[in-house]
Formats: sequence, structure tokens, C-alpha cells
Amino acid sequence: MPETLATVVKWRDLPTPLSEDDFGAATGELSTVIDSLAGRSDGTSRGILATARMVLGNLHRDHGLLDHALPFYDAAAENPADLDDGTPRGKQELSNLWINRGLCRFAGGDPEQLPAALEDFDRAVALREQLPVEGDEAARWALAAALLHRGDALHRLGERDEEARAAYDAAIAHLRQLPYLENPAALQRLALACANRGLVAADHDEARRYFDECIELLPSPQNPPQLVTLCNALLNRGRHSLQVAGDPDATAADARRVLELVGAHERNHPSPAELALQARHLLAHSLVGWLDESRKGAGLAEDWISDATDAVEEALAVERHWEQLGFDGLRPLACELFQLGLHVYRVCQPHFFADFLVEAMDPEMSPGAPFADPGFQGAAARALRQAVNETAKRAAAATLEPEQVEKQQRILLTLRAADHRLAELQQSMAAV
Repeated sequence: MPETLATVVKWRDLPTPLSEDDFGAATGELSTVIDSLAGRSDGTSRGILATARMVLGNLHRDHGLLDHALPFYDAAAENPADLDDGTPRGKQELSNLWINRGLCRFAGGDPEQLPAALEDFDRAVALREQLPVEGDEAARWALAAALLHRGDALHRLGERDEEARAAYDAAIAHLRQLPYLENPAALQRLALACANRGLVAADHDEARRYFDECIELLPSPQNPPQLVTLCNALLNRGRHSLQVAGDPDATAADARRVLELVGAHERNHPSPAELALQARHLLAHSLVGWLDESRKGAGLAEDWISDATDAVEEALAVERHWEQLGFDGLRPLACELFQLGLHVYRVCQPHFFADFLVEAMDPEMSPGAPFADPGFQGAAARALRQAVNETAKRAAAATLEPEQVEKQQRILLTLRAADHRLAELQQSMAAV
């Protein structure tokens, strides 16, 4: 029995992700433990068996194998008393199972799994609320974590923001009683709680206060989770500045701060790349306010076009980098930026429109260009058709000077050449 328990503890406490060899060893050894204890009726054996199943679930979840993880969690949960023997340690073990299974359901992204995830988080909260937290930082930390997960699930479910606010507020109250300034993990958790609390705020001013608080808590991120939390809070505050406060300069400042924080890493990992694309998306939208004569965009009016198109083109270049590496998760956001770039070029610099379109769409010119994507194709076709119609009308205008007519005709030639190139690419794709 001591050997089986030692095996379970060894793999439970090892940091993940594991190497392929270690993952194989872990699953093999834990499966052997499960086989050796199956059918035993004594409490010790049943407790080790349930823990081994939970650890196997954790390992599969931590390595992205969510569908494989859930059966292990379900098996461990068949008899909750196997983990909860009535002691504080037992209650924490069972609450860990509920939290881990809830996180697995939550991480899958399936809306139909959200109610079940919430039920698991509620079970964990109920257990952890039975344990005294005064003088016990670990118990307080665990309760705060369960409350945060509950708030996240309620927010994701929609139309339950009042309950989510209550869960976040309770979590924040517990986290404030921890020495978070001395503990990077606790500081990160408090900042994240404030950031998420802003997302379910009762009004715009309250949302702004929570975003500000999160940002103030993380002036110099100490680790990747803190960096991600800070960047998301900056992006949310920037959106608030643009959509609610009508302050494009503040929006641009927050977007540029995110780019300063993650720009050097955007070609190393998809997570900072996504944050960088979101920042450029936000920056470009703050700048295009200059398109409306009744509004003001960020920065200087004479610079906004180049700033906006630079932001779009840099984002598309990063997206193509990841496409070449086999990751297409940035494509939806890149398509939105592509559409924005098409709009700016068509309205403000039609003589560069065709060059931008072809560079973004032609894989031979720009390796990794997602030409086959229906969203990109549809956006290109719509914008090209509109550009051709507008240019043709300008060329036919009787009030234009001859040199202006000639200019519009040259633009028409570039648009037709772009249309021809897209048709060639379409034909080559169909022939494959």
C-alpha cells in the first residue's frame, strides 16, 4: 500500500506538462495502481484509487486531452466519500476533484457543459466554506479560487452577472487578506479577479475602476500569467475608452502599451501573438475615427492613415508567420483587420488598395497568406467590387481634369490586375 500511495503522490506533485516519455510512464504506473486496487473495499484502498483516477484526469487535462480526462474524473466521483472522510484534508481532496472536473468542462468551450461545470464549482465552494480560513492561508486561497471559478462560469453562462459579481466580490475579499504583495501567485489571482469583476460590472464607471485597479496591481509583470492578465485589462480598458468614454487617445495609449509588453514575443508563442493582434485591432479602430469628420481619432490627423495601415499590415504578417507553422487560431481576428485595412485603403489611398489586397491574399508573394479562407475571400471580393465601382464612377466624372481621369484609369488597371490574380489563385486551388 505505501508503494501505491507513493506512486500516486509522485505524479500528482510533478509539474506539467510532462515529456512524452514521462507522460507515458505516468499513465502506465497510475493505471497499474488502479488495476491493483480495483475491487478492494477498505477505505484506504478506495481513497488511493480515487486519487489515482483524479491524478490521471489532471494529467490528461493538463496535456489538452479533455475528452480523455473526464472519464477519470467521473470514475473518481462515483463515491465522494472515498475522498472526503470528514476531515479538513478529505474535504479539500473532494473539492479538488470538483474543481478539476469543472475546469475540464469549462476549458472545453462547449456551452452545454457550462451548467455542469458550475455545479462542480458550487460543490467545491460549499465544501471549502465549511473549513475555517482564519489563520490558514492555504484554505483561504483555495476558497477564493473556487469562488473565482464560480464567477467565471456564471459570467460565461450569460444573464447571471449579479451572481457573478457576488462570487468575484467574495473572492476578492479573501484575496485581499492574503499577503499578495509578497506572493506573485496571489497578486496575479487578485489582479485577475479585479479584471474579471470589471467584465460583469453594474455600470461603466464601476468597470473602469476595476480595470484600473488590475493595471495598478501589475506595474511590472513578474511572470507570464501576470503579463497576460495585465494585457487583457489594458485591452478592456482601451475598449472602454473608445466605446464609452469617447477617448481614442487613451485607447491608443493602452493598445501601444500592450504591444510594448508582448511585441517581442509575438512570433514565439500564439498567446502573445493573439494579444498583439488584439492590440493592433484596437489601435487601428482608435485611429480610424478620423474617417468621420465629426469625430477625432487618436494621434495626429496627418499621421493616422500610415499608423493604421502599419498596424494592420504588421498584424497580418504575424498571422502569416503562424499559418506557416500550422496554427490558424489567429485567422478570425486577422480577417477583421484585413477588412479594416481594405476599407482604409479604398477610402483614403485607393492607389495602394490593389497592392495591399494582393499582398495579403497571394501565398506566392506572402507565404502563409490564408487565401483559401472563405472569410478572407469574401472580404476581398466585396471590397474589390466596391473599389472598382467607385473608381469607375470617378473616372467617368465630367468635372475631372484630364490628369485626374488618367489617374483613376491607372487605378482601375491595378484593380483589374488584382482581380485577375485572385482568379488565377482560385483556379489553381480548384485544380489541386
